[in-house]
Amino acid sequence: MQHALTEHQSLNDVLGRLTGDLCAATASATLVSPAVAIIDRAIVEQASLNQSLLRGLRKHTLAALRSPGRFVFSAPFRIIWTLYAATYTVANGTDTIGHALKAPATGMLTFVSTTLVNVPTAVWKDVRFAQIYGTSKAKICEGSQKPFAQNPNFMRGATAIFLLRDCVTIFGCFTLAPRLADAIPESSSLASHPNVKPIVTQLTVPMLTQLVATPLHLLGLDLYMRQYPIPLADRLVQSQRYLASTTMVRCIRILPAFGFGGVANLEFRSFFHSMFAVS
Repeated sequence: MQHALTEHQSLNDVLGRLTGDLCAATASATLVSPAVAIIDRAIVEQASLNQSLLRGLRKHTLAALRSPGRFVFSAPFRIIWTLYAATYTVANGTDTIGHALKAPATGMLTFVSTTLVNVPTAVWKDVRFAQIYGTSKAKICEGSQKPFAQNPNFMRGATAIFLLRDCVTIFGCFTLAPRLADAIPESSSLASHPNVKPIVTQLTVPMLTQLVATPLHLLGLDLYMRQYPIPLADRLVQSQRYLASTTMVRCIRILPAFGFGGVANLEFRSFFHSMFAVS
């Protein structure tokens, strides 16, 4: 009887933690989505329409502040919220279940499961943003008088690059950052508080991944926007001309998405786990 009661309590504890994981994911996604939606729109419009990145950020931020209801209930906001709610939910849930089962490779399981959810959802988000803010406005392809038409080969190439970009980001955010936090010596000044090490790595490592992810992002956007034969050297020159400014903005973008968002998710998980803990 005692053994059955213990198992029952353990199951309830895991279910309580999973409920907390879902609440934490929902709160974190709601917190980060406004900034990410504005930044992603400005980046797509810069790449496809040659619009000023800073002007786009300012314009869309002011528009969101003037009409917050319209902004929050818009399709782009819903797309971004869905992306991060799904990502945080799977990452949190996999971590909770892995630790409950005492799985030896919980970190790798979290990376794999989060990648399987985040990457296709992020690619869907990128394609939808390109359709809404890029190709829907740029009706005529550069150097051609023919209307824009999708080419399956270029679509597959762009999708593959977006997949690689997101694998780099997810690995840095959910696998590399925790590993580096664990690798910081206990004698370090960062170990003075139990939460300092994960906070520091969660804020810095995701930003550093953008040094690799941003060139891939711009090349993928170029393949999607210009779906016609172009010499690779010309495509690289054109796609990377905004590399410095876009890298800076994507580093800033990653802070709310996986930096501050990741820290907020950790804190929300701790709060909701204690709230739903089995006494």
